[in-house]
Amino acid sequence: MRFPLRRAERAVAAAIALQLLVALPVVAARGSDDSRPSSPGSGTNAAPARDADRTAAVEALLKRRADAVLHRNKGAFLADLDPTQSRFLLKQAAQFEHLRSVRFSGWSYAVDASSEQEHTPALDAARGTWWAPDIELHYSLAGFDTSPTEEDQGFTFTQRDGRWYIAADADFLKTGRPTQRDLWDTGDVQVTKGTSCLALAHPGGAGMAALALHECDLSVPRVTAVWGTGWSRKVVLVIPDTPAELQTLVPDIGDVSNIAAVATAALVDQQHGYHPVGDRVVVNPDNFRDLGPIGRRVVLTHEVTHVASRAATGPEIPTWFVEGIADYVGFLHTDIPLSLSALELRKAIRAGHVPTHLPDDAVFKGGRADLAASYEQSWLAVRLMVRTYGQARMLELYRDIGDGTSSGAIDVAFAKDLHTSVDAFTRASIADLKRQLS
Repeated sequence: MRFPLRRAERAVAAAIALQLLVALPVVAARGSDDSRPSSPGSGTNAAPARDADRTAAVEALLKRRADAVLHRNKGAFLADLDPTQSRFLLKQAAQFEHLRSVRFSGWSYAVDASSEQEHTPALDAARGTWWAPDIELHYSLAGFDTSPTEEDQGFTFTQRDGRWYIAADADFLKTGRPTQRDLWDTGDVQVTKGTSCLALAHPGGAGMAALALHECDLSVPRVTAVWGTGWSRKVVLVIPDTPAELQTLVPDIGDVSNIAAVATAALVDQQHGYHPVGDRVVVNPDNFRDLGPIGRRVVLTHEVTHVASRAATGPEIPTWFVEGIADYVGFLHTDIPLSLSALELRKAIRAGHVPTHLPDDAVFKGGRADLAASYEQSWLAVRLMVRTYGQARMLELYRDIGDGTSSGAIDVAFAKDLHTSVDAFTRASIADLKRQLS
């Protein structure tokens, strides 16, 4: 089976409250490419017929495992685990219990038998006869996921007495494609459903889940009023207990000290368009807890905007536009003065550091000293666009760039929708910054 190319896009929003009343600029970043790397061969000399038998046996095992999850059959779930791996058995039994309150409309696995981890003497000695092909888990949360999300599963299968078992899911943490962890891998999951949003949290995070769920439900109509009704208007919130757990759930996020929430999805290119799956908004409990009402509003409206616009956010859209539109919706009707909402950019301009161009994609990286100023500039560029051309034309431009397939899509769209060029708009936006912030 040939897996589609996958690119994980991380939209990170940081908003630390000022005096716990208002939010500082919402900081967001698009993440790294997560395309599937090629794996070396296993080094075995099994005949094609034996390979086909092995693949069929593992596929049947994973079908039984999926059915066990969907039908809440713990005995069947545990039956295909290697009985000699007691610690792994205990972890898997706990994971099954953690899943009990989560309703799935689908759960299945796909095996790529042509791509597998390389055999090593150490693992050969530990596992005996083993196989580790690339595995994808596909699952859907009932009532919320319109398409199944896709996650890597780093399973090692071992053969004992002619039967295949799952022996581990962490043998290749450093050398291969590790298992993507979910909230149910780390503890019991409590599910709370709102009007438009679903919150998954551990029992100890019930209060934080209620707070985030309330604001999420309010954010959906705010976003819809700008973006329109052409999206699911359903949002899944994930609330880990700690920042460390957040880093486990979103492993490429990096430093989370200034992050209040992150919108994440897998973007799957199947050579038939641009398909985001598994949209989630993951909350950083420490920072979200410190936000005041306006800060929570800005952060979650920003993140929900990413969810709504995800399918239109094609690869040609520059990050400044992606984050600028999310901030535009997030700050809309909040009446926060520029002295707060553009604090860092204002400081930079008054110190003589006036931007000469719109922010490059490369500047949207955590840990950069100018990160907040880059987000502020992006937001003010979109705000100027709306003030000059109207909100409808700004949205048309966004969608047209997102639909583009060539490297010149942005230039063509600017000429078509705004009757101007990127360079001319850039000059106008920098002049606008000087007028407002100098």
